[in-house]
Amino acid sequence: MSFAGIVESVGSDVTGFKPGDRIATVRDGPKAADPRFGAYQQYALASQTSTTKLPDSVTLDDGAASILNLAAVAAALSIFIGLDRPSLASKMEANGKKVLIYGGSSPAGGLATSYATAAGYKVITTSSPKNKDFVQSLGASSIIDHSQPGEELLRNIGSHGPYEAIFDAIGLPPVNELLAEYLHSVGGGSYYSLLGPDKPLRDDVQCKFAPYSLSLDKPEHQEFRTWFYTELVPKGLQMGIIVPTRPQWIDGGLGQAQEALDLMIEDKVSGRKLLMDPSA
Repeated sequence: MSFAGIVESVGSDVTGFKPGDRIATVRDGPKAADPRFGAYQQYALASQTSTTKLPDSVTLDDGAASILNLAAVAAALSIFIGLDRPSLASKMEANGKKVLIYGGSSPAGGLATSYATAAGYKVITTSSPKNKDFVQSLGASSIIDHSQPGEELLRNIGSHGPYEAIFDAIGLPPVNELLAEYLHSVGGGSYYSLLGPDKPLRDDVQCKFAPYSLSLDKPEHQEFRTWFYTELVPKGLQMGIIVPTRPQWIDGGLGQAQEALDLMIEDKVSGRKLLMDPSA
């Protein structure tokens, strides 16, 4: 669904890109079902409306590891939840508002943490001890150990509230149940998640879910889409406002695609984004 590379050629109606440009891109809209735009091949098509030109100081690794999850995160936090966007001109002042981002060491959660922090929010997030230092580097104000017993975890989440918003970057049933229990304990409410719940939650709790990155296709979000691809991705990565997900390389080229999928299925990837080089 996303990749980075060097432009080999452009169509006759393409403006803003030329051969030799270093880019990162996302398959969006109808292209999501068109294999010509898929990443698992040596040459792939990219749409100019969902592609960003990377500055020389931003590696292809960082572009490939960040762009898809960042699209989902930016849309979820600013379009759906309504949080402020981070400034790309100067450091934003703290606004005194707290947000809970569950799963700060995950690719989406890490990007959400750096995005919200850069926008002036005080981010409370979760992580395992082994990824805590990385999550701390993203600007999180407080990091809760998600490996502790459930009752203690729930108590710690409650002790940092109330929250302006809650974003679940994991989306698994145990997290849904935990967040539903927390919200029920404070009188109910809603939160946003990368995945919808697999069963009904408490009557006073609502989990909101949407295909966040695909929402950038909608005409009413055209301005946000343009800002995302021409401003947030290139300048955010260049300035360090957006901290890229740490890569985990799978050697051996396209022949090892199944190995990468197996690692995810077997839950052997933690705090990393798997990357492959089709030409390797």
